[in-house]
Amino acid sequence: MKYFLFTLFTLPFFSFGQEIASSPEKFLAETGKEILANSEYAKRQAACDTFLVVLKNYISTDEGFNDPLKSVSNMLRLDYEDEFRIYTWQMPDADFKYVKYGLVAATTRKGIVVTELNDGSRMLMEPEYKNLKPDNWYGAIYYKLIPVGKKRNPTFTLLGFAPDETLNKKIIDVISIDNRGRPRFGDKVFRFDEFMDKTYRKPPQRIILSYGGKYAASVRWNEDKEMIIMDHLSPPDSKLKGVYSTYGPDMSYDGLVWEKDWWHLKTEVKFDSRQNIPIVPPNKPTDLPPGKK
Repeated sequence: MKYFLFTLFTLPFFSFGQEIASSPEKFLAETGKEILANSEYAKRQAACDTFLVVLKNYISTDEGFNDPLKSVSNMLRLDYEDEFRIYTWQMPDADFKYVKYGLVAATTRKGIVVTELNDGSRMLMEPEYKNLKPDNWYGAIYYKLIPVGKKRNPTFTLLGFAPDETLNKKIIDVISIDNRGRPRFGDKVFRFDEFMDKTYRKPPQRIILSYGGKYAASVRWNEDKEMIIMDHLSPPDSKLKGVYSTYGPDMSYDGLVWEKDWWHLKTEVKFDSRQNIPIVPPNKPTDLPPGKK
C-alpha cells in the first residue's frame, strides 16, 4: 500500500496522483478529516495510512518542508527556524482509543530527512526514566516547542497532550536531533526529586501529568514569566492517591523555570490567570489552537 501510494505520488498521469500533485495540502486536509470522522475503523486506518505516506513524501521536498499546511486541521505542526519540523496527529483505533502518529523532518548536509514516529506508549514501563528512539516514541500531540539555554545548541522542550476516555495525560518532553536528522526523546534536564505527589527514584527524562478524562488541565508556556505553568493535580480524597483517573486541578499552580541548564520546579506559583480561555468540554485540551481541539 505504501509503495503503491508513493508511486502514485510520483506519477502524475494517474488521476489519484494528479490530485495529490496538484494540491497536496487540499488532499491532506480532506484525508485528515476522514481519520477522525469516519465511523468505520478500516476506513479510518486506510485514511491514516494514506495521510502518513503522502505527508512524508511531501515534507521531504523543499516545497513541502516550508509549507505551513494551515488547512490540515487534524494535525499540529511545530518548527524551529529552518532546522526541523514536528508533525503529530491521532486516530481512534477499533476500540476508539487514540493512537498517536508523528513525523519529524530535519535538514541535514545530505538534504531533508523525514523520520516516522511509532507510538509505543501503551507498552512502555516507567516511561519517565527512558530515553526513547523514534520506533518506541511516547506518543503525544505536541502543541508547543520551547527552545531554552544556549542559542547555538538549545534544549528543545515539548509540551504535548495524550487524551483518553478515562485518563488524560499532559507530557513535558525533550527532543534532540542528531547530525543525520534522527530525533531522540527524553533528557535528564529535570532537577527535582518530587513532583506533585510523585517521588522519583532517579532523574526523570520526561514529566507526565495524568488526570481524569472528564477534567481539563492546563500546561502552558508563559512568555512573561518565562515559565511552564501547570495546574496542580490532586485526587478528591487522600485515600485515592495514585488513582490518577480521579485526579483533577485543585486551583493551585506549579511552574518549571529554566536555570543553569536545568528545569527547576517551583510550587504554589502566583500569577494572573484571568485570560481569555474558551470553555471547552472537560475531555478536550485547553492549549491547542482554535479548530484543532
